[in-house]
Formats: sequence, C-alpha cells, structure tokens
Amino acid sequence: MIGHFLPARIGGLFLFGPCYIPPMRRLTISLLLLAAAPAWAGNFATCILDKMPGTQNDVAAQAIYQVCNSKHGGLQTVAQGSGRGLFGYDSGAECTAKLANDTRSNQAAHMIGAACRKLYDEPVTLRPFNGKLDGEE
Repeated sequence: MIGHFLPARIGGLFLFGPCYIPPMRRLTISLLLLAAAPAWAGNFATCILDKMPGTQNDVAAQAIYQVCNSKHGGLQTVAQGSGRGLFGYDSGAECTAKLANDTRSNQAAHMIGAACRKLYDEPVTLRPFNGKLDGEE
C-alpha cells in the first residue's frame, strides 16, 4: 500500500518508513502513556524522589531540598495520592522502604518518606461528626 510509506516528520527531520500504527497497538501505547503519566509529573515530591535517594549527609539533603523547593514549591503543592497508578508503589511505606534504604542521611530519609506518603498514600476522607461529645447530655 502506498499509504504505509509516507514521510514522517520527527524533530525537523523527515524519516521514510511505515507510519501506519494498527488500532490495537495505538490503544496499547495510549494506555501505557496514561498509566505512566504520574511518574512524569514534575512536582516537588518527584524531584525529591529523583534526587534524594543515596544522599550521604544532611548538608547535601538540605541543598537538594532547596533546589526542589525553588523549582516546584513545597510539598503542599502536591495532591495527596497523585502518584498512584499502574506502575507506581502500592503505598507510601513501600516507596519509603525501597528508596530510603541506602540513604545515610536521616534528614534525607525523612524527606523521602514524606514525599512517598504524599504521592502514594490514599487521600483521607473526613466524615462530619453529628454525635454527642463526652460529658454532653
């Protein structure tokens, strides 16, 4: 078929080759890209998790914190549970156990734990209290 070998433009270059992608393959690629989207998110927590593991001392940990904070704002800018997905960790504890294991700096390990809990723990839903308090009649 002639339509199978149309030029494809990639980054300013024209490449000749098969440009047709079957529908099922397109669907698979789309689902994989959507499932991995939380891992690509450029936010404070992912910056910490990218740069902090393996940190040897507290001075380096503080410098990494300052870099991530200046680029992305603080941890409060990250939505609770925003890292959950098909390829993420099941919980903040699992993430912390894996990423903070070889980190000698206590400060870095605590920051890794906070970022992991923010990304991978489920959001807490609060319910209104309508009952009586202790001592009330």
